[in-house]
Amino acid sequence: MAEKPTIFPVQLNRERKSALTFLNKKLILLSMLSFLLGRAGILQGLTPFGIGFFAALNYKDRKYAYTGLTAFLGIISAQGMNSSIPYGITLGIIYLLFHYVMDLRKMKTLKAAFISGFAYFTAAMLFASLKTFYLYDVMMMAFEAVVIFVTLYISSYALPLLIEKKNRRILSTEEIICVAILTAVALSGINEVYIFNLSLRNSLAILITILFAYNGGTAVGASVGITLGLITSMSFAGTPPVVIGIFGFSGLLAGIFKDMGKFGSGLGFLIGNAILTFYINGYYEVFIQFREIFLAFGLFLLLPTSWVQQMEKFCNSPRSILYSDETHSERMKKRTYEKLMEFSSVFNELAATFEKISDKYEIFEKDELTNLIQEMANHVCNSCGMRRSCWEKNFYNTYQAMADLMVLIETRGSLQVEDLPEELKKRCIHSSKVVEKMTHLYELSYLDMSWRQRFIEGRELVGQQFKGVSDVIGQMAKELSGDTTFNVELENELYVALDKAGLSAKKIMVIQQEGGSLEITIEKNPCYNRESCINSFIPVISEAVGVRLMKKHSGCGYQRGGEGCSFTLVEANQYTTVTKVAKVMKEGNALSGDTYSFMDIKDSQYLIALSDGMGTGDKAHRQSSATITMLEKMMEAGFDKEVAIKSINSTLMLKSSEEIFSSLDMALLNLCKGRVDFVKIGSAPSYIKRKNATVETITSSTLPIGILSDIEFNEDVQKIEDGDFIIMVSDGILEANKEEGEQWLPAYLATLNTRNPQDLADKILNEALKLTNNQAQDDMTVLVTKIWRVEQNRWAA
Repeated sequence: MAEKPTIFPVQLNRERKSALTFLNKKLILLSMLSFLLGRAGILQGLTPFGIGFFAALNYKDRKYAYTGLTAFLGIISAQGMNSSIPYGITLGIIYLLFHYVMDLRKMKTLKAAFISGFAYFTAAMLFASLKTFYLYDVMMMAFEAVVIFVTLYISSYALPLLIEKKNRRILSTEEIICVAILTAVALSGINEVYIFNLSLRNSLAILITILFAYNGGTAVGASVGITLGLITSMSFAGTPPVVIGIFGFSGLLAGIFKDMGKFGSGLGFLIGNAILTFYINGYYEVFIQFREIFLAFGLFLLLPTSWVQQMEKFCNSPRSILYSDETHSERMKKRTYEKLMEFSSVFNELAATFEKISDKYEIFEKDELTNLIQEMANHVCNSCGMRRSCWEKNFYNTYQAMADLMVLIETRGSLQVEDLPEELKKRCIHSSKVVEKMTHLYELSYLDMSWRQRFIEGRELVGQQFKGVSDVIGQMAKELSGDTTFNVELENELYVALDKAGLSAKKIMVIQQEGGSLEITIEKNPCYNRESCINSFIPVISEAVGVRLMKKHSGCGYQRGGEGCSFTLVEANQYTTVTKVAKVMKEGNALSGDTYSFMDIKDSQYLIALSDGMGTGDKAHRQSSATITMLEKMMEAGFDKEVAIKSINSTLMLKSSEEIFSSLDMALLNLCKGRVDFVKIGSAPSYIKRKNATVETITSSTLPIGILSDIEFNEDVQKIEDGDFIIMVSDGILEANKEEGEQWLPAYLATLNTRNPQDLADKILNEALKLTNNQAQDDMTVLVTKIWRVEQNRWAA
């Protein structure tokens, strides 16, 4: 039985009350706008604005049909009943078309605007045909139809701010201008209303211009001023066009002086009006009354601060903030580059120092050979009766004979008395002691040399690692100081796009790299693992940018203990991959000597790696596991593959006194460019099975990793396409067929038709086991990676 849902009557009542309050406010506001726009006239008697506004409202939502009545009432109050008949007929036609004939979901704004304008033109022509009319009347009807077209289009930008229940905080420039135009037209609907001989219409127009200039700055102030001036000059006969310039220039100065506060903006408008008035006609005529400016200024000062701050959210573009952030980031980037280059230089100097002190140590250098012969003589010849004859009378001959004896021991490894030169055997009466002592001294010297050489090699390897770290830090510094630009314009567009979608972002940063690739970082309030970044933000941002985007790093970017979360979006890959594995261990072993890994790394790259340790069992497992673990960490950290391989080789050589080496088969897939880079070090061949069933073989002829300090590796770059398979195998798979050798696998791959990577891996492994009578003679591992091309018509990652 289903559980009965819990009901919260108080909360629901509050929500219902809030919704009703919003609807009542909206009802009153839209009715007032419809009435004023219906009254608004242009060119002495034309009142088409109410029709355009009514059509735009019903195009957005059919429930606003009641605004047709208030618009018609506004038209009647301005035109009278008889002249309002064509307008009323047009309102009725638009209502019928939009409610019962047209599918508004499939209709574009331009089409709706054209239908509305054409409906009026048709109704006006029919009404005019009942009486005498002239060409001028037809031109005026066509002009009104165009005005209706434009009004609907303009209203489509402004209406979402009024009718959608979204907490919009940022408006685009187009939306601000459209709101200003509608406001100006609505103000013209007030007509000649005077308070103490002051025009209410003009005072409100001045107030709106100052308000926008104070909040939006010079650009917004000038734009709104020009718009209001234009509508004013077109709506009322006798108003000179110079009013347009006065409103625009005064709005510009109001925006310039906004840093002085409310008083500064009002003073700026006043100065702008005074300058242009005196410039145009001196003292003879004032176009905008100073008393009306003072009235508007007084109303502006009386406006509650909360109202002004609310409007500031709409008008204040983040451009200036982002510009200061950009300047600050440029300084930080330069400083970071200098610091990183200093670190890189330090590690480079350390590497050079280690290389200088790591000279090869040669056994039996001149001084050491002399010391060895001296020690032998002290131990054996001091108590010998022939000492004077050998070391005083025949010093050079005896010294050379001992040196030759040491070379003979080094050459043969072990020496008997019978192997001594005949001359030395004749003269030396303690030849057996000499051979014994010289052999002992050689062994000690050789052991000492071996350890010294080991330390020297260790220094060299540490120097190589320092050099690698220096290269990585230097590369990081170059990337940071590269030609990256902050696309402020796109940032502003994204703020607006998110705001339209009902989403808010604390900060947006768009970085454009040298190659044109985008990196967009968003800071927002946390969603606590509800993945709003994927479900809500990515589709909106992708559509606004026009490029399919994805998160740079998976997982939630919530900063625990912080104020929110952040995530970075990059251009989505053209290709995606999936890797499947099939493996079996050698009979009787508890651990496999084969270790593998596959993972996403930076810059849209995908890593596949397979390592085969020397032999089988626990020792081989430790070798291959160490190789793969180090490779994963270094590639994740952003090391270049060459630096990573050399560092792994150095570490394996330094790790212990016993020999540790393993093969490494690595493939780096660039999922943006559709390219794969094979790196093979002592590994079995890899294969690419194309979509057309052809098989390509990638081979290697290098020694495994961990044997030589100066490691070599083969690289092979191939193009990948949709539907390709990349197959990596360990040598246990290839050696399963003793008769054909390595050639059996590519021939077998060519016969397989499966498109499932797991099925393909299983078939290869089963065939290899079949060739060994189901008894694995070695560890067997198969990695199959399939490549797909991503659909470009999906925005979500």
